[in-house]
Amino acid sequence: MTTPSSSSSPNISVSMTWAFNAFKRNAATFLALAAVVVVVQFAQLVAFTPILNTLTNCLDASSPGQELACRSASGLAVFFSWTLTFVFALLAAFATIGVLRAALRTTQGVEPSFADMLTTQYLLRYIGFAILFNIAFGIGFVLCFLPALAVIFFFELGHFSVLDRGTRPFAAFATSFRLARANPVPMLMIVAMVILQVIAGSFLFGLVTLVVLPFTSLFIAHVYRSVNGESVAS
Repeated sequence: MTTPSSSSSPNISVSMTWAFNAFKRNAATFLALAAVVVVVQFAQLVAFTPILNTLTNCLDASSPGQELACRSASGLAVFFSWTLTFVFALLAAFATIGVLRAALRTTQGVEPSFADMLTTQYLLRYIGFAILFNIAFGIGFVLCFLPALAVIFFFELGHFSVLDRGTRPFAAFATSFRLARANPVPMLMIVAMVILQVIAGSFLFGLVTLVVLPFTSLFIAHVYRSVNGESVAS
């Protein structure tokens, strides 16, 4: 069964309720998908720790011990740490794509599964979009926090457009900008939920992400369908 959605005025409370019910119906699958993300992100953090320690000892060496640690730091070890960090970052991104795909499929009434994490459909286009998105976000964050939030506001829906329709990266930016400009209220809610998702990842070794990531993905997927005037499976 599907419920019609309006492209002119998506209802936030409807999207929230739908996301809650959809997560509750498919809790086991979404928790398992999110668990993969949490484990990989934790591994990424562990891999980055030697780099962080080296930077701390070398950039702010306030004791003889830190100076010695800086001088004795192995370039090969740091390179290996950077390599592992990069690999785990890619794996975390790939695992997150699985959650987003599962959320999109749920809006169509299709039961989510681990197959959503393994498919490579539109993967290269998504990677291209994600790289540009993260560059824009990083520049916005360096300039000031507000431009970074603007990047989320105007372009977050681009992730879903690429995975759902195979939209090319630059076209996805344009599509997301058009939809966001026409629907500011739900986009502000999406910004708030993305921030909550990032903050939640820092608590309890990221375990809160097990719930926040799937719920946020389901909510945004419902808004994405709504602002496009598409029906959503109830």
